[in-house]
Amino acid sequence: MVHQRYLLCSLGLIFIAAGCSSLPGNPPPTFIPEEKLPTVIELTAQALVDQGLVTPPPSPTFSSAQQTETAAPTITSTVTPQPSISLTPTINVVMGTPEPMTLPDPLPQAEIQIINPGRLSRVKSPFKLHIFLASALSNNEELNFQVSLYGDDGRLLVRELFSREDGDGGSSHHVMDMQFDIKKTAETARLEISSLDQYERITAITTTDLILLSEGEIEIKAIQDLFDNLVIQQPISSTLIQGDILIIQGVTRFAFKDQLIVELINRDGGQVGSGIIPVSSENLGHGYRAFEGEIPYQVGSPSWIRVQVIARDGNFSGIQHLSSVEVLVSP
Repeated sequence: MVHQRYLLCSLGLIFIAAGCSSLPGNPPPTFIPEEKLPTVIELTAQALVDQGLVTPPPSPTFSSAQQTETAAPTITSTVTPQPSISLTPTINVVMGTPEPMTLPDPLPQAEIQIINPGRLSRVKSPFKLHIFLASALSNNEELNFQVSLYGDDGRLLVRELFSREDGDGGSSHHVMDMQFDIKKTAETARLEISSLDQYERITAITTTDLILLSEGEIEIKAIQDLFDNLVIQQPISSTLIQGDILIIQGVTRFAFKDQLIVELINRDGGQVGSGIIPVSSENLGHGYRAFEGEIPYQVGSPSWIRVQVIARDGNFSGIQHLSSVEVLVSP
């Protein structure tokens, strides 16, 4: 109250001086509307204090008890936020089965293609083997290839090795003479071509069954197509997968007892996971059927692993086809 009286007195002096300035010869004063007068008085008083023309009296001192009783409440400025409007689309959830798997379009060609002889050809020793390597090599990559011929009891009749380095460029043809020696007049056999990466892991196996003759008339049959017999659609090569479960999906022409074997091999040659996944009985076209499954794995740190999907039948070499991809897995 003392402070207010002090300011009002100062203002009174101001208005008296202002009244004197309205004498004849001076322009008439500008009148302030009554409703705005309190605001003008407050602003004028504060301006006098700021300019040092008026010194306000010291603030009164209160005891601790008085402060406790009359302490002014703390005023916190709060702004009530306006409710935000979010446009959420209406989602119709329909419970049902997942989308059925379909054939990739276009169908990929096999990495290793046996051009000649075709399946169930009748051949004599020696016969010409013509293979085509469709996949291009990555930088500093080297693949070793192995050509094997197995008799009907699983014994190894012939094995040939050759390498393909990055300097070989893209796809390439290889032709070689295959010689064999059998005691029977005729014998069924399996011709197998496999590739190994620089860590000695199998990357692909392509096979065809033949009829070996020691005598009789040869018959070279044509191949059906150059499509890969086992296509891995999931996981995708060179991707990062975290957790402890690997999802496998794809299509295959080979599936003994409607199942495939999956093996996960790291670059040290150790197996970090394996399992058996089922193959659907539905024909998707061109003899392909879908497969899908989950394979658990265990790694202590990020590791590059080769996912090998294998079709086994127990005959000859025991393997009809193998396809693989390399992925990076992490715990």
